[in-house]
Parts: sequence; structure tokens; C-alpha cells
Amino acid sequence: MSLNNDRIQINKTSGEVRYACHSCSTDRKKAKEKCLAINGETGAYICHHCGDSGIINQYKTYKREKEIEYSKPEMSNSTGLSDEMVQWFRSRGISQRVLLKNKITQSMEYIPQVSQKRNAICFNYFRGGELINVKYRDGEKNFKQFKDAEKIFYGLDDIKDHKDVYIVEGEMDKLSLDEIGVENCVSVPDGAPNPGTKNYDNKFSYLDNCWEHFEDKEKIYICSDNDVNGRVLLEELSRRIGRERCYIVKFPDEVKDANQMLMDQGVLALEKILKDAEPYPVDGVFTVKSEKDYMIDVFNNGKKKGLTTGYQVLDNHYTLRTSELDVWTGIPGSGKTMMALQIMLNSSVLYGWKWGIFSPENYPVGDLFDTLAEMYIGNTSDVDVNDRMTIYEYEKAIDFLHNHFYAIYPEDDFSLDNILSKFKHLVLRHGIKGCLLDPFNQLDHKFGGRDETTYIGECLTQIRRFEQVNDLKFIIIAHPRKMDRDDSGGYKKPTAYDISGSQNWFNKADNVICIHRDNSMDINNTSVAFSVQKIKFQKLVGVPGEESLKYDRRSGRYLDHQMSCPLDNVSQTQSLWRERASYSPEQEWINRKDLE
Repeated sequence: MSLNNDRIQINKTSGEVRYACHSCSTDRKKAKEKCLAINGETGAYICHHCGDSGIINQYKTYKREKEIEYSKPEMSNSTGLSDEMVQWFRSRGISQRVLLKNKITQSMEYIPQVSQKRNAICFNYFRGGELINVKYRDGEKNFKQFKDAEKIFYGLDDIKDHKDVYIVEGEMDKLSLDEIGVENCVSVPDGAPNPGTKNYDNKFSYLDNCWEHFEDKEKIYICSDNDVNGRVLLEELSRRIGRERCYIVKFPDEVKDANQMLMDQGVLALEKILKDAEPYPVDGVFTVKSEKDYMIDVFNNGKKKGLTTGYQVLDNHYTLRTSELDVWTGIPGSGKTMMALQIMLNSSVLYGWKWGIFSPENYPVGDLFDTLAEMYIGNTSDVDVNDRMTIYEYEKAIDFLHNHFYAIYPEDDFSLDNILSKFKHLVLRHGIKGCLLDPFNQLDHKFGGRDETTYIGECLTQIRRFEQVNDLKFIIIAHPRKMDRDDSGGYKKPTAYDISGSQNWFNKADNVICIHRDNSMDINNTSVAFSVQKIKFQKLVGVPGEESLKYDRRSGRYLDHQMSCPLDNVSQTQSLWRERASYSPEQEWINRKDLE
């Protein structure tokens, strides 16, 4: 049987599924008869016609990285613009010249919001002259896009030979800039997504699909709408593209977007607002006026508080906030890395956080991902264990981890500069929210005549600037210097001052965590202390103190006092902790009051 060379999608992990047999169906009159039965739990298969049998677990039933097949529209389905449509565009300040340049068409389309066919504007998305997608709009501002089309920027071909580019929030805004002679402009395909929407991060897939078109751009002007979601879009685009080359176009309070500016105040006003664009404030110089919106927002809604770790018992002492540097320490074998991975995985499941990991001690990287897969499923993948996780569970874990975790392992350059450049790449391409550097001593350290204290201080300063500019949670695991055992055979609990090299570890970190077992040599001791020794922003993150969790060796998970893990019931956990958390990334913006 040729199962080893075919990919059969099995969505069940129990019961029986049936397919046409690859061995005999092609030679039968009833070629489509589902005579091949596969046990969803064990992977055992048998053909009830030819008798072929075996274990399907012996081959890969899923693609490790799913190949996406996009559909493409055809221009032949559309017609030229009617006089009525041309007049409508004219009322919005858009001339026929711009309509022809952008190949605007119209067609009768089924509009799902009103459950009927309507005459719709067709905004045609091209890449390299090829039609990739179409967005349809009726007269009541109902939208739809061509089914299963690839998401790209609107107007992508217009920026090909330009070093500078403008990004707007809608097709009408792109046409408005075209109207005043600014042709190097693109629009995002879905407007500004609400952070509370399902699969929020996927709404930015167009960045990944079009990344090569932006790599060489020197200045990027972001003209998002003047509303709450527009500000969210501005922050996310600038973070991923690189704030150092972004400029912000600010509209007056009474103006929402570029098209309204064109209609209400005319060409000259729109030209001026673009000319007055300000560099994104990354140079360290700020004024009260530049920070006014932030200050008013904080006044009305409070400062951003930390996200739950997933463990209620820990949240009084430690929660997760971006733009912070955490230093974790502990003696070898205490569970520092595993605890960090657990909390990182919790954040991915609960809040969709993505992480970059530099952990050369966990090599090959496949073993690191295997550890995360065991945590995610809550069972071992060990081939020698009878009741280990199934292949279907393993593939489920792989699918999740593929979208949330990225490992860094350069061939020959472990310098801090190179590792941070790799993390920067992950910020730009995948929108990671956190980094793990594990451990610090595995970097290639070049003192260059500096003493160790000075060198470490400069490294930590460099990392702090990096996490602040890119709005990241940054975790460093650092080993303490060699320590003597006490009378019981264990070690005393280390602090950041015990880390080899410098007291800068305690002084420069926002948060200091020590993971400790009273007797790490006792294999039966599964109690692990989570000791919070420093919290810089105690009103927002937590207060120093200590709690304990239980380590489950089979799954690699950490369990609370009720012997449960946040990943035991993902849907229930998400609901519970999002309600209980003092801050959530969705509600931060959903609950914001519009400053107008």
C-alpha cells in the first residue's frame, strides 16, 4: 500500500474513519468506495476489499507545515464603470483618471451582509501585473473579498521603484493620495482589525506575503485612520516594519482619514498634512505635547498592567508585561528553563503571544520543540511509554508551536549583536512578543579590554534598549557562580547578586526571579519554589514573594496547589484567566474611550 507517500487528513483521534483504498480502488469499478478503514486512536488500517493492513502511525499523516492554496479571481468577471459609479467617485474627490490608473471596475456580486446580489465596486489587487485579490464594496459600505484569495497590499505594484512609501487604511484613501500625485502608496487589505477579533495576528498576513517589497524602503509614512483601531494599526505596523524608518501622518481631530481630508479641506490641505508627517519618536526626545494622547489615555483608563502567568498562585507576585527585562537564576537542574517555557507556552495559548528562543543548551532544536509539544499536550512523546500521546496529538502540537515559537541557532556567530539581529527579524516577520536568552554564558563574549562588570553592564543596557524599542518581554537565564552545599546536601537559594560577573544583574533588571529546589539531588522532590526577588513596577506587575509549584516529569508541566495546569482545558482556561487578569491586550483597546 502507498500510504507512506500520501497525505491523508485525519481529524479524529477516536473511532473509525474511511477512505478509498490506494492499493485496489483504482482497479475497481467502484473506485470511490470507501473500503479502507482507519482507527483514529491506534492508527491501524485495513482494506475490507483487498485485505491490505498495517499501522498508519508509521508515516506522517499531516503536513508539518501546511501548504496554503490560494484562489485567484479573473478580470473577465467585471465590467467597466457606469456613469453613476463615476459620479459617485467624483463626489468623493476621485477623478476618472485615478479610476482608470487603478483599474477600478464594477460587477454584480452577492453581498453576504444583505443576502442579495448588488452592483459593487471592484478594487482589484495586483502583484507583478497579476490579479491576486478583489475587494467588493456596495453602496452601503458592505465589503467582501474574493474567496480564499491571498492577502496582499492594495496598490503593491505602485511602490516598486520608490524608496519611500505611504501606507493607508483603505482603498479610498489610496485613491485620494493618487489624486494629489502621491502614487507610491498602498492600502492594507482589511482596514484596522479590532484586537478582540478571532485570529487577530493572522490579520497581518499581508505583511509576510509582501515583505520583500518593503525590505529596501527608507521611509515609510503611516496614514492610519484617526480613531482607536487606527492607532492600534499604527502601533502594530510600525513595530513590525521597524519604527526607526516610520513617519506618522496625523489628521486634525475633526478628520477621520485621507479621503475625508480631500473632500472636506481639499488638495492643498491633504498635501500639507502629508508634508508635516513626524518621525516615529524613537530618538529619545519627547515633549509633553507629543505624549499628550498617551497621558490622557492613562488618566482615563489606567496604565497597562501585567498579564496572568496562568497560575493564580503566582499572579500576586509576578505577571507578564512587555517592554520589561527579566533575569531568572537558579542552580543547575532547578528547572529554570522548563519553568520559563511553561509560562511562555501559557501566554501563547491564553493571549496568542509569539516567542523567539535562543537556547543552545537545548540542541538539536527539534528536542526543544518536542519538550514544548509534551507540555502543550500534557503527555510524553517517549516511544518507550505505552500510553504516550498519539501521532494526531503530536501533529496538533506541531501546528500550534509552528505559529508561536521560533528557535535561533546560528552556525558560527553567537555574539549578542547577532542574536539580537535574529530576534529583530522575528519581530519584523512574525510579530513576536517575547524573547528567551538561555543562558547568558553561552553567548560569544568579547570583553575588548573591558573588565567583566563593565562588559555585563553594557550588554544588559543594550538588551534593555532592544526590548523597549520593540515592546518585548525579554527573559535572560543566568547561572550563579559555583556554590557550596549545605549540611543537607542541597544549595542555598541564590540571588541575582550570586550570578557570575556583576551586581548589574540585579540593578538593571526590571524583575528578578529565582527558581529553586531545596534539594535538587532528591529525585522524588518535585516541589519547585518560584521566588520573586525584585519587581520594579509593583503596582502593575506584582510584589516580591515566593510560591511553589509541582513539577510533573512525564509531561514537563508545572502544576499548582490543585495539581492542575492552565493548559488542561484550554477553552475554559482562556475564559477564566482573561476574566481574572488585570489587563488583557484585547480589552486595552476595546474599552478605550475615543479621545475625540
